[in-house]
Amino acid sequence: MAAQLYKTHTGQLFHAGSIVIINVGLPARGKTHGSRSLIRYMNWLGVKSKSFHMGQYRRRLYGPDISADYFDLGNEEMAESRVKAENSCIEDIIEYLTTGGGQLAIFDASNLRATRRRQIYDKFEELKIRPLFIEYICEKETIVEENIRKVKISSPDYITMDPEVAVFDFKERIARMAPHYETIEDIDLSYIKLYNVGEHFVVNNIRGYLQSRVVFYMMNLHISDRTIYLARSGESSNEGSYKADAPLSATGHNYARNLRDEISRRIEERNKYVLAKTGVDMSNRTLKVWTSTHVKSYQTAEYFASRDNVSVRRRMLLKGLNPGVCENLTLEEVKDKFPSEYQSYLRDPYHHRYSLAESYHDVSVRLEPVILELEREHDDILIIAPESALRCIYAYFAPQGMPDSLIPTLAFPRSIFVELTPTAYGCKERRIGISPSNIDSAAADKVNT
Repeated sequence: MAAQLYKTHTGQLFHAGSIVIINVGLPARGKTHGSRSLIRYMNWLGVKSKSFHMGQYRRRLYGPDISADYFDLGNEEMAESRVKAENSCIEDIIEYLTTGGGQLAIFDASNLRATRRRQIYDKFEELKIRPLFIEYICEKETIVEENIRKVKISSPDYITMDPEVAVFDFKERIARMAPHYETIEDIDLSYIKLYNVGEHFVVNNIRGYLQSRVVFYMMNLHISDRTIYLARSGESSNEGSYKADAPLSATGHNYARNLRDEISRRIEERNKYVLAKTGVDMSNRTLKVWTSTHVKSYQTAEYFASRDNVSVRRRMLLKGLNPGVCENLTLEEVKDKFPSEYQSYLRDPYHHRYSLAESYHDVSVRLEPVILELEREHDDILIIAPESALRCIYAYFAPQGMPDSLIPTLAFPRSIFVELTPTAYGCKERRIGISPSNIDSAAADKVNT
């Protein structure tokens, strides 16, 4: 579980209980994207969470090549097959929340009929698992069309199919399901309704801490395309010192220029590709540069300020980890000078805090507002910060299974920058090289880098 902010002995978040989120809505309305993003955030908080996607259970039982008749809720011949797949998914959710150590699960399915939703609700309530419905409603066909073409035809159902044939087949599925769609009207239920992927919300009967956190997060969510770039600050003239807060060295200035040129080139490549593939012109899109208040960080960012469609913003929350008494020391020097502290660090490098210092846990807690703002942003974002801050931000987007003990070991050398593209089925990552800057690699061993 990556970068959890809170951790208890049992693995459960205080006395919040277990909840199941039951998705509702026609396909291509953002259910899977919302589910995966919410799971990522909850695991970041320390709530052991997992999404159960109905399509995976259907494919496991019946394979990817299935008739559109399966999705016609009026087709009684297929009813038994549909219920079998649903029950298989529901049983796995129950096992996860009752004996598997999980605290939050998402039933990622369409759940279009009110009577069936009530049956599922009653089943979970009997087991003291609190249900929360999230209904995804989209009244703009342009959003649906874009989601089908960008996301759905890349799913395992269509991986070998011609794109236009896949689009036709997926729209046929939606057409079979639409006549049976009943929106949530039962005010006794706890539910959230999201219209047009976050344009406005309806919230009803929200109970408890976890449900409130879900509402808070969902109000920051969108499915717009954007790219997040992570780059380390340039080398300073006193690289090992946190307190000195020294300006960029000559090598650091050279790095900053090269970083600007490489990111500009990458954005231009992306824009040309999108224009050729979709006809959408992204050349006027804004790049927002967020940088820490360290001198070396904002001096690195200033090289972007003169470019068109670029805004630069300094953010104190992006400062690096304060090393305290380990200022300007390598780990080998810490081992010699503070042997017992060093052993404590080895046992729990994510939570350990040296005297007068911060832990990586402290940095992650500090960065939570930045994470939420990243989720809200529709523009491309470049974050220029010390390596310790980048580690914690990267961990949020990393696969769920990443142990927090690995976060302090993540490497962001100045020879690359990281490109992250959040999608409905995960976060795509690329590491892109930067022209050499005669980088002094010895400073990478310092505790506070």
